[in-house]
Amino acid sequence: MRDNLPELSFFESFFIWFNKEKREGYYATPLYLYKANTKVDFENKGVTVYLDKNYKTPKEEEGLLFPGNAFFPYVEKFGLLLVRFLNANLETYQSAYETFFFAYGFEILKEIDEDYTFKLKGKYENEKVYLEEMEKIYHDLQYKIQEIQREMITCINYVFNIENKEDLKGYTPSHRFAVYLIKHKGQVFTYMKNDNIKRDSYASRYLELSHKDDKELLEDLKNNPTLISMIDTHESKDLASVCYAVLEELVKTENNSIKKCQNCGMYFIPNVRLDEIYCDYPKENDKTCREKGAFQAYNERLKQNKALSEYRRIYQVKSNAISRNKDNKQMKKEFDEWKKISKDKVNKLKQEQLTEDEVYEWLIENK
Repeated sequence: MRDNLPELSFFESFFIWFNKEKREGYYATPLYLYKANTKVDFENKGVTVYLDKNYKTPKEEEGLLFPGNAFFPYVEKFGLLLVRFLNANLETYQSAYETFFFAYGFEILKEIDEDYTFKLKGKYENEKVYLEEMEKIYHDLQYKIQEIQREMITCINYVFNIENKEDLKGYTPSHRFAVYLIKHKGQVFTYMKNDNIKRDSYASRYLELSHKDDKELLEDLKNNPTLISMIDTHESKDLASVCYAVLEELVKTENNSIKKCQNCGMYFIPNVRLDEIYCDYPKENDKTCREKGAFQAYNERLKQNKALSEYRRIYQVKSNAISRNKDNKQMKKEFDEWKKISKDKVNKLKQEQLTEDEVYEWLIENK
């Protein structure tokens, strides 16, 4: 994807870039895996990081501990870094690691404090000393990290009008983000100062395209407009700057938004529709708020629609009767016939081909 990022810098900084057509973000940084694991996509040259509390860091001779680089970057959903930070539990080192830093490492903190020091993992005496030092560094910087989180929450609430304030309605997120930049709200000035943008010069596609002649290249660019778009890389060691860089890319792209889940209160980026109100983060029993919300909404519709409510009641009664009389083939046959006709009636009700009263009356007569 890129060949203009110096390899040595991966030990010192954090790089991030975006593909808005694919709705993906890519980043490269030293990432010393601890309770984190990776899935490697060799075909598309990408690495996905996920939390795995049973994972043990591999021995150094088994492979690199920092696989994210220009040619094999870490890959995630566009904007995920920002919403992860908004939702991160920063109360303890453990909770902060498991909700944010497991995926992005600690290099992203270097600009927070001039006294912050971080040696290469190999420079520590052993794994135990390394982890103890990371925990100490986090505790030293914790209050500053929490300040940045509070600032970003305030910014996101303003830019995406999370609280539905009347005086912010009628303006787009890009309008409101521009106000943040112009008025220098929060630490946005550090974003301008500490975000080092590496301009794309097509170098990343040189090996892929250089063997073609001019005519072939012109036709390729004509038929595939995405080839001509250049993707700039942001380099920073400032957590706030990285968050603002992601936010700027979000507000510059159509059909992107950050919402607050009406069930759990966590920030999320809608997958399909901008009016989505539930997130898709797994909760109890691996059920997401979206799944729970759909179930709750369905139950509400049942309560409000007497035909649908009656259909579910009768269906449950008949199904229970079949379970108690498994050898009664005639009962099973009659149930299958009723189920087929009643489902057709319900579908026609949903398509407004039948009224609620018509379906309800049929169900009462044929229960």
